[in-house]
Amino acid sequence: MTKDEMVECFKSAPKDSRHERMLWAAHKIARLTGATEGRVYQMLLVALVEAAELRSIPGFSMTADE
Repeated sequence: MTKDEMVECFKSAPKDSRHERMLWAAHKIARLTGATEGRVYQMLLVALVEAAELRSIPGFSMTADE
């Protein structure tokens, strides 16, 4: 799964806190790929940080939840 696909999965998560959306996306990606949720969570975080540096992602920022 590419980083862009991971970001899209995060963006499709039900609206909730950023942390809950990341957990939801990590669980979904882990089920699709067979990777552990912990490892997927780490990869998702890296993908979101890199994407945030390139463009705005609704529901994700490097500051505290609003």
